Parts: sequence; C-alpha cells; structure tokens
Amino acid sequence: MKSNKKTVIILIVCIVIFLICLILSIIILTNNKNARTARIYQNGNLLYEIDLSSVKEPYTLNIPSESGGYNIVEVRPGEIGICKASCPDKVCVNMGFINNSSLPITCLPNKLIIKLESDSEEEADVVVY
Repeated sequence: MKSNKKTVIILIVCIVIFLICLILSIIILTNNKNARTARIYQNGNLLYEIDLSSVKEPYTLNIPSESGGYNIVEVRPGEIGICKASCPDKVCVNMGFINNSSLPITCLPNKLIIKLESDSEEEADVVVY
C-alpha cells in the first residue's frame, strides 16, 4: 500500500514540474516573438533598420565589405537572413532565417551582424541555453 502512495506522489510531482517547464517555455518564446525590428551593423555602424512587420514582399540587400567581400541579405515578411556571402565558411548563410531575438546572425569575415530587437519593454534581458 505504501508503495502505491509513493508512486502516485512521484508521478504528481513529475507532472507539476513538467507543466511549470512548459509554461515557462511558452512565456519565453512569446516574448521573443515581439522582436520585429531588424538592425544590420557592419564594423559596429548601423547600416539598416528594418521593421519586419511592415514588409509585404521579400527583397534583398547587397552589402559590400571593406575587404572586397559581400553579403546578400534577404528580407521577408517577419524574418531576415543571409542568403549568399563571400566568406569561406558560410556559417552566416547556414544560420538560416531568424524571426526572434534569441540569436543574431553574424558574418565575422565581413564584420556583419544582424540583430532582431523589440520595441517592447517586456522582453527578457538574458536567454540561457
């Protein structure tokens, strides 16, 4: 009899912990969805500021670097990404398109950073992985 009560209590505790984790995940993900302003920096200088919620049709930006390289950035409704680059490793292209502020897209050889930032004050200051 004691074994059954113990099992039920452990099961209830596990379900409660799972539900708490699920709720926290949903809260974090919905806060990051508020990020709608893409800012493109090169060498620390702001080149473009794009409101992704106002983009209706996809378009591209060709961004040359001082070293003779380039990045082609594609802007879509609600998301942004680098579709072509002259860098040798193509890490920035392989990052894909982003639609939240969890991670920026970076191209270190061409010194390019794309960040999504929110105008909302409710966004989390830190994201832990």
